[in-house]
Amino acid sequence: TPKYGLRWQVADELLLRATYAEGFRAPSIGELYGSASRADLQLRDPCLVGVDGAPPTGDPANCAALGVPPGALQTNPQISVTTGGNEALQPETVRSFTTGFVFSPSFASNARWSDRLDLEVTFYRHSLEGAVQAIDAQTQLELCVDTLDPLYCDGITRSSVGSINGFNNRLTNLGSIRTDGWDADLAWTLPESDAGRFRVLWQNTWVTRYEAVGAAGQVQPRRVGIEVNDSAIPDWTSTATLDWRRDAWNASWSVRHVSELEEECGDAVSFPVCSDPASGTNTLEATTYHDVQLGYRFDVLRGLQLTAGANNVFDEDPPLCLSCSLNGYDASTYDIPGGRYFYLRADLRF
Repeated sequence: TPKYGLRWQVADELLLRATYAEGFRAPSIGELYGSASRADLQLRDPCLVGVDGAPPTGDPANCAALGVPPGALQTNPQISVTTGGNEALQPETVRSFTTGFVFSPSFASNARWSDRLDLEVTFYRHSLEGAVQAIDAQTQLELCVDTLDPLYCDGITRSSVGSINGFNNRLTNLGSIRTDGWDADLAWTLPESDAGRFRVLWQNTWVTRYEAVGAAGQVQPRRVGIEVNDSAIPDWTSTATLDWRRDAWNASWSVRHVSELEEECGDAVSFPVCSDPASGTNTLEATTYHDVQLGYRFDVLRGLQLTAGANNVFDEDPPLCLSCSLNGYDASTYDIPGGRYFYLRADLRF
């Protein structure tokens, strides 16, 4: 697992850096031997008449070979899919490259309006071979119908009327995952005053590419800015934090932002909540959350810090997701609906 790095201090204000690394990750115990778990996913069966009356899209001969009678209906868009461990998994291998700079201008150091200002910009590129993931369930179903290949069809069983009554979507070694993008962070520390010391931190990530290809060459549907299978990779995520400290007190206010996403409306294309029925797509609008916290450090017990806070202060609900199976929202990308919550934390250090 070699790693090579270069740091070049071009001037007092400018640092250039780059890294190249190779590595591997063996499958975990859970990925090898974990018991099956179930999820009810929104899937379109190519062999069945859709819930909205849309005709089948699969090859009739292949559908007949799979035991689907002509004219069979898909009565439920949600199909129970199980996934779990796979003892045949092999290690993942990865190659990573990053390059960027840190700019700390002298005019913003030890000035009346600024103690220090740092701007960091980093480009990253990661290439992962043999990634441990399950094949996208919709992709697996479509490839099964198109090819009748046991690689995709094993584990998918049907009832006497043609509907799916068993769908085993086990973990496997995907062919590859390639992603690249940019990170840009700004850190600004203000001079200390009677009001205390303030610090501003703004962190941003832009994902410019994400491509996943299965071991047999099947392209996975997950892409940047697309909602699929109850998860997404936003093209831009951002967190801005204003931090304040004065004597034993400290506080912060954070703003978290997730850029808009797009999903397929599927069988809900005729619903009013489908924002673009002409193209059959729905836009999940950009979402912003606000978090606050206040803390106090005790002088008597120097190791005791009490912190009270609230996340999602304005009770922002996640955007409505038509393709998501969990109560109409993406739990992996957004806070839960009605997600404002309060907490009190005590940290004691010896």
